[in-house]
Amino acid sequence: MIYKIAFLDRDGVINKSNIQSGYIGKIQHFKLVPGCIKTIKYLKLLKYKVVIVSNQSGIARGYFKISDVYKVHKHLQNILIKNNTRLDKILFCPFHKDGKIKKYRKSSKLRKPKTGMFQIINKIWKVDKNNSFMIGDQVTDMEFAKKSGIKGYLFREKNLYKFVKSINKIN
Repeated sequence: MIYKIAFLDRDGVINKSNIQSGYIGKIQHFKLVPGCIKTIKYLKLLKYKVVIVSNQSGIARGYFKISDVYKVHKHLQNILIKNNTRLDKILFCPFHKDGKIKKYRKSSKLRKPKTGMFQIINKIWKVDKNNSFMIGDQVTDMEFAKKSGIKGYLFREKNLYKFVKSINKIN
């Protein structure tokens, strides 16, 4: 069986990058983008697996700990569950070749635009490349999509649901 997968970046797509550094590692800085919950419900209704794929180099840079990221993701899932939906999977890359924290200072195939996170998902659920897509707010997200063989949509809008509804190919 093959599955339609909606790959979503986290910072800038699911939540607003609302602090100066743009590195969101604490719950108090985590604010959902308008239309986020409605988008996830909509995609699930259309039988997509909804997956976050996120570079989290703030861990390698020493801005926050990996445990902080897990807390943010648990917080996000709890919000979604209270709204009768959920993400199917959350993947992230804590590594960066210039990181301050030795344990996380390395190049990684998980770091977008490399396709390590896509490969993980493709092992869990065989990805229907013709009907799967990536929504991200960075050029690296679009490169990830292209290298993975799926469509990529650059999100620089205010409302995620309006953006997703405007994409004619999602059905």
